[in-house]
Amino acid sequence: MDSGFIDLDILLTRIRNAQSKVYFLDAVKAYKAGALRASMTSAWVALVYDLIAKYRELSALGDAAATAFLHSWDNATVAGDIAKLLQLEASILEDATANTQVVNRIARTHLERLREDRHLCAHPAFSAEAELFEPSAELVRLHLVNAVDLVLSREPLQGKAIFDLYDVDVQSSGFPTAYERILDYVEQRYLARVRAQNIRNFGTVLAKSLLKGVPAQWEPLHRKIVPSLVALRERAAQTWPDVSHAIVALIDNLAPEHRPRAIVFLAAFPDFWPLLLEPTRTALQMTVENADPAALADYRILAGVTLPHFRAGLLAVIAALDDEHLAEAITAQPLADLWPRAVASYAASSSFRGSEANFRDLIAPFSGRLSSQQLDQLLDAVIETGQNWDAAETDTLLLGVLRNATAADRPTPEARNRFYQHIRRRHRVGKYEDVLAFLRSDGWALPPPEPEPED
Repeated sequence: MDSGFIDLDILLTRIRNAQSKVYFLDAVKAYKAGALRASMTSAWVALVYDLIAKYRELSALGDAAATAFLHSWDNATVAGDIAKLLQLEASILEDATANTQVVNRIARTHLERLREDRHLCAHPAFSAEAELFEPSAELVRLHLVNAVDLVLSREPLQGKAIFDLYDVDVQSSGFPTAYERILDYVEQRYLARVRAQNIRNFGTVLAKSLLKGVPAQWEPLHRKIVPSLVALRERAAQTWPDVSHAIVALIDNLAPEHRPRAIVFLAAFPDFWPLLLEPTRTALQMTVENADPAALADYRILAGVTLPHFRAGLLAVIAALDDEHLAEAITAQPLADLWPRAVASYAASSSFRGSEANFRDLIAPFSGRLSSQQLDQLLDAVIETGQNWDAAETDTLLLGVLRNATAADRPTPEARNRFYQHIRRRHRVGKYEDVLAFLRSDGWALPPPEPEPED
């Protein structure tokens, strides 16, 4: 941008902070009056003031680096420690680049020139020449434009602090758990006010967590980390190509022990599959085909069953799971492809207490996820055996699952009729009174009794 064509009065309107604008107005007035050294000095004062104001905004958002600098600055101000304040002023550009990252490295180069020229203007001792330093009008105007363009007009975008903030936040109870709310939250809190370079780095950190399990404290937070990365893909799309490139490189270079994680990652981000090297794809497919159902270290790998490249192999793994490992897999993630095994195992329960345990371990985790057809299968499984329909807690457990179904996903009238006729014949209508009342709440009516079957 050519500084010679910029109206300085219009430049003033771009300054965010009102007090910074007051200080910068002194620089503009001095420039127009021909007091070029005074203009340069006032521009530096406005710049330092604005950086401090930005630090206060970042500190309020939890930026530890900004808070640490302000602590030193405010303590020196209260104590009247001029030497310390001069030291902090001299180091503020370095701090703003290296620690808070309010200023990027290219901007720092331009602003350091402003600081050097300001010293020549304000301190004759800085000049080796016998005459006072006399900046040209073009040089001063350039510095004024740079000060506004590079700092005074900009929001205080977060830098490295984003990682520390996210680390604490994602482990807290205040971080959302619902998928859509996570997208909105991450966009507003972590993407809207962060430099593009740091957003790219943030995406790489999230991907490393999913692919390599680092940092360790994020391991239980898979269901928060995945939508956080989705938020970056959808709400910071301009940075996604660079993030994607880094992720592909990560997957192509994964150690063998991390390949199951790559399969889990691809289940959430299937668009990466065609971007991988052919040897990588082969290694991942062999990882699935050679998986031992009795020795799975991470049941999340079963999420890859949704991908055609892994489906046959993982369906074979699911079919080979014993009931104990099936329950562990469902606890890890109640995938739709685990439901047929779950409901079949529950239907075959062989004791009252075993039936109740099977319901809790194999059925209850699917609550809120079942379709009308699957709820039909559940009602049929309840009446499959006396160990199920006559177990003491079955009616309560069943009612809990039914209540979590959407109105569109409730059992069909045919399945309800079968269920009612069975418990009527078994004289258990009273036991299932609350279940029947709920099933009738959407207009279904009890069918007329069927004739008793002949012995």
